[in-house]
Amino acid sequence: GLLVLGGAVRLGIGLRAAPKAYETEVGGRQSVPLADGSRVELNTSTRLRANVSHDRRIVWLDRGEAYFEVAHDKAHPFVVYAGTRKVTVLGTRFSVRRDGDQVEVVVAEGRVRVDPIHPTATARPAVVTRGEVVMAAPASTLVAQKTNQDVANALSWRQGAIVFDQTTLSDAASEFNRYNTRKLVIADGAAGAKRIGGSFEAGNVDGFARVLQRVFGLKVEEKGDTIVVSS
Repeated sequence: GLLVLGGAVRLGIGLRAAPKAYETEVGGRQSVPLADGSRVELNTSTRLRANVSHDRRIVWLDRGEAYFEVAHDKAHPFVVYAGTRKVTVLGTRFSVRRDGDQVEVVVAEGRVRVDPIHPTATARPAVVTRGEVVMAAPASTLVAQKTNQDVANALSWRQGAIVFDQTTLSDAASEFNRYNTRKLVIADGAAGAKRIGGSFEAGNVDGFARVLQRVFGLKVEEKGDTIVVSS
């Protein structure tokens, strides 16, 4: 009897330890409740794995971007692994975006610690609070103070929007291309250097192209799955 019980306990631990995977398509968005009372929202083309229970709270962001509302639990820190960084929190609201080894953390509320998994002289730990953003590459960590509006803009994807503020058209196109299978191609430097502002529907790349045509007088040409923009 005892032997069977021992096996069952071991099996239970084995089952609990398997992380759950969540994934969104390009343009997709998903909200997931976690076992500890926390909640995570996945942005476009995002994959994460969560191993969350009453005594263990670990998430791996394999790609993309996610917003976390973490239930407060002092005894069990909530840890997110993303690229070359480890993000540790007790209870707070923040987002993590990962593009390969580039990681960006935006804190909407509370306090977050961002540690390099392999610290170096230039890649150092950072403790950030509300309104601060960490931009981390393998060999560097930059912390910037942002306004409430900047933070709201960075999290506008939760409402299906993209907000630009004096953003170059090249960067704006890259951002649109995260959300759409039809891609914007900026054909020349003059067009790419133009700066734009405003709030746009993330999934409406055609509408954005019409604005470029109407407001900036740019040439817009459809070629299969691409929209080519030139000056």
